Amino acid sequence: MRRNWILRSANQAAVEIVGRHLSVPPLIARLLVCRGMDAPEKAGDFLCGDLNGLADPARMADLPRAVQLIRRAVEEKQKIWIVGDYDADGITGTAILFRTLRRLGVEPHVHIPHRTQDGYGLRADVVRRAREAGARLLITVDCGTTSFEEMELARSLGMETVVVDHHDLDPSRTLPASALLNPLRPDCSYPEKELASAGVAFTLARALLEEGEAWQHLDLAAIGTIADLAPLTGENRILVKAGLHALRGSTKPGIRALLARAGLEGRSLETDDVAFSLAPPLNAAGRMGSAEDSFRLLVSDDPAESEKAAEALFRQNRARAASGREAFQKALVKISREINFSKDRVIILEDEGWHPGVIGILATRLANRFHRPTVIIAMTGDSCRGSARSIRSFHLVEALHAVREHLVEFGGHPGAAGLTIKRSRIPAFREALNQIARERIDPKALSPTVDLDGELPLSELTEELIRGLEMLAPFGSGNPRPVFISTDASLPARGEAPLLAKDGFSPWGIRLQIGDSTGRFFEALHPREFLEGSLNLRRIRGNVHLAYSPVHRRGADGLRIELRLKDLKLP
Repeated sequence: MRRNWILRSANQAAVEIVGRHLSVPPLIARLLVCRGMDAPEKAGDFLCGDLNGLADPARMADLPRAVQLIRRAVEEKQKIWIVGDYDADGITGTAILFRTLRRLGVEPHVHIPHRTQDGYGLRADVVRRAREAGARLLITVDCGTTSFEEMELARSLGMETVVVDHHDLDPSRTLPASALLNPLRPDCSYPEKELASAGVAFTLARALLEEGEAWQHLDLAAIGTIADLAPLTGENRILVKAGLHALRGSTKPGIRALLARAGLEGRSLETDDVAFSLAPPLNAAGRMGSAEDSFRLLVSDDPAESEKAAEALFRQNRARAASGREAFQKALVKISREINFSKDRVIILEDEGWHPGVIGILATRLANRFHRPTVIIAMTGDSCRGSARSIRSFHLVEALHAVREHLVEFGGHPGAAGLTIKRSRIPAFREALNQIARERIDPKALSPTVDLDGELPLSELTEELIRGLEMLAPFGSGNPRPVFISTDASLPARGEAPLLAKDGFSPWGIRLQIGDSTGRFFEALHPREFLEGSLNLRRIRGNVHLAYSPVHRRGADGLRIELRLKDLKLP
């Protein structure tokens, strides 16, 4: 699908003021202003933010009450149950609280639902099991915000409840929890509203532990934040920046085993290393089996046990990848037969053979490929599970609220959600959601875009320039790596044809050589989605226009410049 290239705008006066006050090059000043850092104070905080910039945990609504409940449970040696979610954010958040409580002298019981057997979130039968086991305090991580009946049941059984979550709230109802830690609460004064659940758990840990003790969990907080695509601004940026450093030197056997198995041990890490090498195997356990395998790895203190567990997770991830590839091919065939793009604003597909553990990844790939909201439903009996992904202009949870009469349950974020639906309601749901999308999505928004930060010919790339760009790292959601235009590129260089990348975890699918106007050559990587695009790279000769990000990569011969392509067009 052809992408529209859009050049970011920046107020030149603001660029000059930021550059002068911070003594940074004009290009860096422009990039800061393009990202909303249009005043020296904001830009300075962005560049220099450290752990001292984290807000007082007590500013989070209900956090003092949660600390009181947990300390009382510890002092009275009450039995504590933690119920976490099965994705990387939920697993790391659960691991943070487990390790925190163990440091305080208690060993909580942990329950992580099985994706296919239990489904998402807190269940009434789990609440009853916890009470029957003697639990007096129930803590949920990355779930619980919309568990109204389950929280009421827990209260009726005499349990206190603490919810640690970041999902959207239902403004029409009040959750009957003893303490709801969710920065999205309208009455919450905590300044960072977009923490992942691992970040909320880390904030609670900061309040429970002695000053500085919680820093040992920065590695876990960084993994959860990156894996959940939380925007890397504000506190999330601080947590990830410090967390990537903590990951490299982590003393946790499980983390070290993951790094070793991914080939990242001893290396400087960036967000892509976490997103594409560490988070997928942690998620794979919950997708293909039990997420408790990932949790146990993260809380293990046994190096030998951790090595075996890490190998098992990577094995499951390979199985997940194979299942995902098969599902993707089947989905493309179904789209060609079932979706009318002149009428359908949302892609909604269902199938008996799709594993519930891969439908989220499948929805993401299809939404990226066709640039439309996508819902993938695994038909397992009468009650079917679905996973949805959206585009920037379509608030997914609000749309699902508008068609909730067709759903058993749902929850999530503006860009991603999960749902349960009766098989018989799928046709009505498909029509209703498409009608909402026709009303709310401008047809122009269905054309994918590439946001560009300016023109930077390949011939002007230098080591010093790229070191300057790294001032803005870590990059990720909310703080994308800068993307530039170059019109002085040639393809293929040295007569080489594009090569498929061998790394099954990498998002990069094509590896090729590109030349500039001075005769220099660069290795370039393009996302896998380009394999499914309309341009046949093997047939292109001569000058091309690139949308690309330059990066430093360490090879056997030292640092070298690598290009990460966002798009490629003929002149």
